[in-house]
Amino acid sequence: MKIGLLIIGNEILEGKISDANTRQLSLFLKELNLELQTSLIVSDQESAIHLGLQTLFLICDVVVTSGGLGPTKDDLTKDAIASFLGRKILYSESSYEIALKNYERFNRPFVEKDHGYCFLPEGFVALENSTGFAPGLFTKHLGKYLLCGAGVPKEFKSLLDDHFNRIIRSKFPPSSELIESVTVRTKRTPEEKIFGEVDPILWDQLSDLGNVSSLPTTMGVDIGVKLKASTPLEMEEKKKKVLAIFENSPLKPNIWQIGNLSLEEYIVGLANKKKITFGFAESCTGGLCSHRITNIAGSSETFLGSVVSYAEAVKHKILNVEADTLKNHSAVSIQTAGEMSSGLSQLIKAKIVISITGLAGPAGGTPEKPVGTVCFGVTNNGRTQTYSAHFPGDREQLKLRFSQAALFYLLEELEKSS
Repeated sequence: MKIGLLIIGNEILEGKISDANTRQLSLFLKELNLELQTSLIVSDQESAIHLGLQTLFLICDVVVTSGGLGPTKDDLTKDAIASFLGRKILYSESSYEIALKNYERFNRPFVEKDHGYCFLPEGFVALENSTGFAPGLFTKHLGKYLLCGAGVPKEFKSLLDDHFNRIIRSKFPPSSELIESVTVRTKRTPEEKIFGEVDPILWDQLSDLGNVSSLPTTMGVDIGVKLKASTPLEMEEKKKKVLAIFENSPLKPNIWQIGNLSLEEYIVGLANKKKITFGFAESCTGGLCSHRITNIAGSSETFLGSVVSYAEAVKHKILNVEADTLKNHSAVSIQTAGEMSSGLSQLIKAKIVISITGLAGPAGGTPEKPVGTVCFGVTNNGRTQTYSAHFPGDREQLKLRFSQAALFYLLEELEKSS
């Protein structure tokens, strides 16, 4: 079964919002042992929607669309699909009932049967929308299938969860081919160095087992290997071989996870498993490390808190950084970073504290300490070490890189702590 996605919306092409539904559909299909063949983004114009549909119907058995089902004048998906298929727009009692129920669920008045939600292209089936207002759509066209949902990611996900298996999967024989992916997440080494210097034969070794991909991330690279097999036993053997390649690779010290968890998810899971408390003394990151950690459910088990000591006075009065340290070495120094982490460790009694102080710019740099300079303090069980680094980027990029480096230091301390 070949599946394609047509994303409809000027907002994405204009950069107002990002496409989240390609990823959602891809991950959803992966759970069903299926693959997304291709994804296209088109504007809210009839000609563009026609071109997208024409392209996808040529190469796909199932076309899924997202976006353009709302009630405003720029929501042209239904009209464009109807004209593409040569069908009329007709009133649908089932669509009216679905829309009415959706509005009642949110305690909002419905404008009755002249509302756009009540009209569908001829021959389409209206689908319930369990999280929003606009009914989804489904039809068969020349032996192929078209499934349409709202562009709002939450509503698009409900279309997949509620209807894809029930409608689409039943129309195709189950595939005997198994598909799984192994993701290996690395740190502090760019991809050209990984495959050019650290392990020049790694890509070829992995390619003998599956399709290899390399995705640069913040201060790291995710290496993926998509495996295909006929039986579960064959799949397990392939996965073992992939893991053995990484186990014996010079890249091994740079691998921090085999899996798909975010860095903050992985840290919270490890800290909770080991019951190790931690905190942050943040300056240039402005609380970003704490924000990332507290986005993860369960972080309250081991994350005790942080101090955002942006001003020197806060570093001195709250974290007990010596006035002479600030005067003689400046706020951005390994000396200040060390006293920040040590001071917070004593204040909140966390086993591990990471401090970050740096220059995110665009102003404030000097020839000796240019923008991008950052210093870290790492206090673990009362013992403090300090590090410094320099990263490229604008202010937003630097804050993210500073926080990523800090979280890597935290991870390394957690890994070696009992």
